[in-house]
Amino acid sequence: MAWTALLCVLVFAILAWQLKAGGLTAFDGAITAWVRADITPGLTSWMILITDLGSLGFVAALTAFTVLFLFACREWGEGLGVAVASLSSWSLCSYLKLVFQRPRPGLPHLVPAGGYSFPSGHATVTVALFFTFALIYCRRTGSRTGSVLAMAAAAFVVLLVGISRVYLGVHYPSDVVAGWAAGGLAALVIAMLLRLTAKP
Repeated sequence: MAWTALLCVLVFAILAWQLKAGGLTAFDGAITAWVRADITPGLTSWMILITDLGSLGFVAALTAFTVLFLFACREWGEGLGVAVASLSSWSLCSYLKLVFQRPRPGLPHLVPAGGYSFPSGHATVTVALFFTFALIYCRRTGSRTGSVLAMAAAAFVVLLVGISRVYLGVHYPSDVVAGWAAGGLAALVIAMLLRLTAKP
């Protein structure tokens, strides 16, 4: 776990350094061109639905429902973990956006987007929240296959949301990767919290 946390910090630090040095242009340009190579109305509709999985309204509603459900089941540690995952990831991302103040891409935005670009809030919060859900499931299942599938499902959702932000023109790819790194660090903190609150 410590090595994974170190990797998240290292990835974010490299991207932040390259952002300040102006070294992300080629990376962002190549990936953006590939993701946005075939923009169609049908695909755009799907991308808008996918991107909503990381929106503030959806995340807030999902967090509130899950926390209330877990508290009703007297799963205090897990409920607290979900709440902390959601709140900490949004707070961390909001702070980092103010630190770096990167403008959003100058591309046509296919959905409304305000504020700064780096890191992606959608990427940050989906990593933190959906991997917390996967961790909770892994704690409850005795199946190794089930645990692997839960982690894979979380990763798939996170990947799709990240791609949607680039496709919709509201984030650079480096914003998304930085969000994944920041959200991954938050998820690791939640993993430690869940381990501390595990029932004997």
